[in-house]
Amino acid sequence: MKAKKLFAMILGISMTAGLLSGCGNSSTSRPEAPEETLQESATDSEPSPEETSSSPETKTLTLAATLGNSTSIIQTTTTMSEKVKEETGGAIDIQVFPDSTLGGQRDFLEGVSMGTVDMCIIAAGALEDFYDPYALYSVPFLFRDAEHTYEFFKGETSQSINDKFLELTGMRIIGLYNEGFRQVWTKDTPIHALSDFSGLKLCVPEVTLYINMFSALGCNATVLPVGDLYTGLQTGLVDGMELPIGSVYGASTYEQTKYCTMTNHIGGAMFLLVNENVWQSLSEGERDCILKYVEEASAQDRQNLENETDNYKTEIEATGVEFIELADEARVELVDAMSSVVSELYGEILDEAMLDEIRSMK
Repeated sequence: MKAKKLFAMILGISMTAGLLSGCGNSSTSRPEAPEETLQESATDSEPSPEETSSSPETKTLTLAATLGNSTSIIQTTTTMSEKVKEETGGAIDIQVFPDSTLGGQRDFLEGVSMGTVDMCIIAAGALEDFYDPYALYSVPFLFRDAEHTYEFFKGETSQSINDKFLELTGMRIIGLYNEGFRQVWTKDTPIHALSDFSGLKLCVPEVTLYINMFSALGCNATVLPVGDLYTGLQTGLVDGMELPIGSVYGASTYEQTKYCTMTNHIGGAMFLLVNENVWQSLSEGERDCILKYVEEASAQDRQNLENETDNYKTEIEATGVEFIELADEARVELVDAMSSVVSELYGEILDEAMLDEIRSMK
């Protein structure tokens, strides 16, 4: 993507808000309310950035997110903010505005790029419209789990992508969180290998990637509104779904399934961004302090994700649902079957050697 096009998109971006965590909608992003509603929400629920009082010595930074207060990402980020404030003696006060208080992800990106919002947490997939290489976080079966994603994020290849993104947009990525990986849930057919997908009516989001991905596996990819999923499974309109464990647990849709195959086919990577001018206005010690506690928050979030997933699995298993671990050979089968999808959607954007390198990471 050329720089001119990228800068134009910064001024007039129109993108999908957040990673899809249902067959039709995202569980973390809410529909964007009218401007006056957002302003009222900010006034009623949280102090607005303009109203936040601080001493002349305090640098107050706003951090926007669509995620709710109860999520691990917001809880760990809030703790990070508290520790930064304490360690800097109140010099840095990062105020977290969760639950779409300051708008949607489009608003955040525009705000951080222009400096009207200092920081934000945003889905990795949303950055594809700014810089194509971020499509790698949408490549199916590329990352095995949250730890694998984090190891790549900390490596040289990821850093070079982030550096170019910074150069083009003026937004610096300083942290990585994860909402959870998507799994395959079925009513009657246990999934152990590629052949088990044949003819399966699987509910998928209305997104080209997902439709093409499961069609390539032999499924009858079926788009169904998330609100109709429970009934769709119950009546046989669909034979299964692909969703993160947390989403299935929250909606109780596991009650209409017998099997869950741990495919980890796509993860929920989310970045912490900061405006570069704001970042450079901080002292080196202040930046180091923020980075230290952001890394701590990221590690805690990954641990929380693992713990929560294990707890949800235990409760779901108690109802009779069987969890199936996908063998390495079966995983390779799925990757090979979807190679044409990856080439079609990302062939001109992502280097195959880089993808192979990521897959081979231990």
